[in-house]
Amino acid sequence: MAVSSTTTTKEQEQKEKKVSVDFFHIDMIPSAMRKMGWEMAPKLMEHWFSISPAYSFNKESKTELLNCDARNIPLSKVNDNIVKMAWANQFPQVKNGINDLRSSWNTINSRKVLKKHISNIKLSEGETVKFGFSDDVKELDATAQANFLIIGSKFDTVNDWYGAIGNCNLKVCVRGTANLLNGLHTLTIEFLGFYIKDTYDFLDDDKFGIDIPESLGVWGKDRILNKAETLSYMLSYGSGAFGLLVRMFYGFVPIFNSDFRKWQNRHNTGGDYIVFSDVLWMPPLDKDRLVIL
Repeated sequence: MAVSSTTTTKEQEQKEKKVSVDFFHIDMIPSAMRKMGWEMAPKLMEHWFSISPAYSFNKESKTELLNCDARNIPLSKVNDNIVKMAWANQFPQVKNGINDLRSSWNTINSRKVLKKHISNIKLSEGETVKFGFSDDVKELDATAQANFLIIGSKFDTVNDWYGAIGNCNLKVCVRGTANLLNGLHTLTIEFLGFYIKDTYDFLDDDKFGIDIPESLGVWGKDRILNKAETLSYMLSYGSGAFGLLVRMFYGFVPIFNSDFRKWQNRHNTGGDYIVFSDVLWMPPLDKDRLVIL
């Protein structure tokens, strides 16, 4: 018997009047997120639904857009005005990540990255210029980014952070003055800028050359099941205990990346994109105020 099924809102408007099962449509997920008090996750998903025509990352295009000069990403494939660091910094993944990165960003590799950025300025001997003073996070990522830290895990608590970001690159850029003296480049750091760079996509993980279907949770109209409930649901579903599912989880349905790909195929809407947050500026530690490159 059917416990529930995924589909799209328009397709079942008439059919739902004739059947007794409770349909769940993937475009209802943002509403369920808001009912749980989530703020950022529904905004990111609604932006994905709003993109037209449909666009899907593959492994190559995703890697290319993540690694290219962010200023060259097509506007339809990037968003930098939804995710705010004031929101993100509420979560331990971000707060702890900032603390770790603030103390450890200044490495041999980060200095090589900064020297490459400064070499593009073509300083003259004795010249001093401002560095990293843009308000555009994409420009900062391309011209002043120094290091990054991967934060978040699939094993984290299911909450707004988990639904919106999950795991991502927490990046740091620098703001200050660059100088060339006696052939040496130096940076006087006034502020460190922390920001998130991520992808919002429904691309399955590639493990051992095989695309592994990724579960996005078990959803109903009002909420997502927690991890303990999800385990119970999937065990019952796998064993065919549908009566138990009806009694305990009526109206809930497992959602996979493939459900969003089906949406794209049917409606030609929904687009994967690169996510940037705004920038959280903090002073550097004293040991990192002067950097010789």
